[in-house]
Amino acid sequence: MTEDQASLLSKLARGRTSRREFMRQGTLLGLSVPTLLRLLEAPAAAKAGSKVVNVASYGGSYNENFRKGFLDAFEKETDIKVNLGANASLALAKLQAESGNPQWDIVELTGSEYEVAVQQSLVQRLDYKKIDTSKVPAYLKKPHGIMYALFLFVKAYDQRKIPDARAPRTWAEFWDTGRYPIKRSLNQNIADGSLLEAALMADGVPMNRVYPIDIERALKSLDRLGKRNIIWHSTNQEPIQQLTSGEVALATSWNGRVFPARQAGAQINFTADQGVVSGDYLPVVKGAPNREAAFELINFIATNDVAAAQFMILTTYATANARALSLLSKNLADQLPTGDALKSKVLMRNDAWWAEHLESATTRFKQWQVT
Repeated sequence: MTEDQASLLSKLARGRTSRREFMRQGTLLGLSVPTLLRLLEAPAAAKAGSKVVNVASYGGSYNENFRKGFLDAFEKETDIKVNLGANASLALAKLQAESGNPQWDIVELTGSEYEVAVQQSLVQRLDYKKIDTSKVPAYLKKPHGIMYALFLFVKAYDQRKIPDARAPRTWAEFWDTGRYPIKRSLNQNIADGSLLEAALMADGVPMNRVYPIDIERALKSLDRLGKRNIIWHSTNQEPIQQLTSGEVALATSWNGRVFPARQAGAQINFTADQGVVSGDYLPVVKGAPNREAAFELINFIATNDVAAAQFMILTTYATANARALSLLSKNLADQLPTGDALKSKVLMRNDAWWAEHLESATTRFKQWQVT
C-alpha cells in the first residue's frame, strides 16, 4: 500500500471523506473496486448465538495457507467461526480503532507497524491469563502481541552458476565483486527488507553491533558494492524470477520464497548465516467486539503443535510455537530462524528502531539511490 493510499484510509477513519469520495479517490490511487468494497464492508455476521472472530491478513496464497494451517483446525476445535479478510495494514488498524466501531477484531501487522500501533494506542493488551505462552520464546512475546510468523532475509543464488560449495556464507562474501563479478538483485524496500543491516555486516559490523543502524556507513558499503553491480527489486517474487531466468545469479530474498521454488524444480538455494529475522503480529484492535474469541485464536496459534507444524510446512516460515519444531523434518527445522541450528547465526530485526527511524532512513536511502 502506498503512502497516498494509506492517507486516504486514514481520512476515511477520521470522517474527512465520504464513502463515495473514498471510492472515487481510491480508484484514482490504483485500488481496485473489489478491494475498496472489502475495506468499506463489514465482515460476514455470525449466526445468532454463535461465536466469531474477524481477522484481516494479506490475502492470496498466504491466506490460503493461514487457513489450512491454523484456522480450519481452530474452527473445528472451538466452533468459533473465523472470517478471514485481506489488505491488512497499519492504515486499516488505525481506521478500525479510530472508528469507535471496529469490524475487524485482529489486523495482522509487521513488526514496525506493531510498534507504531502500540504507540498510537490502536491495539489492546493481550490477556495472558487466557493465552498460554509456555511454548513461546520470551523474545517473541510482547504485552500487545505475539510474533506468530517469522521470516528470514537471506542470500539466494543460482546453483547452475554458483555451486553450493562456492555460495556466499557471509554478507561480506556476497558483496565481494572479485569473487562474484556479476550483478546482484537487491531489495530496495528497506522498510520490510533488511538491506541496510546486510550492508553493515558486509562492512564488518558484528551482528550484535548492527543497531542502532549507522545509515551513512551502510550507504558507503553499498557504494563499495557499486550501483553498476545492482539490479533493484521491489516485490518478493522478483528475485526468484530473476534467479530462475538467469538474469542474475545472486539476490537477496526471503527463505519462504526460495523453498517453494526449489520444490517446483528451480535450481536455486540460499545460505542462512547472518540472515535477518523479521515477523508479523496478530494484535487485537482496540475496542474489538469479539475480543474473547480473538484471545482464543491467539492461544490456539501459540499452543497447538500440529497446526503450527502444518503452517510451517505450508509456508516454510517459523511460528511462535517453538515446541512444534520437533514435528518437522530435520532439514526444514534446521533452516528456520527459531530452530537450534540457526538461533545463534541470525540477527533479530529491531522493529522499535525501525518504527522510530523509518521515515528518515527511507528518505536518505532514496536520496542515495538517485545521487
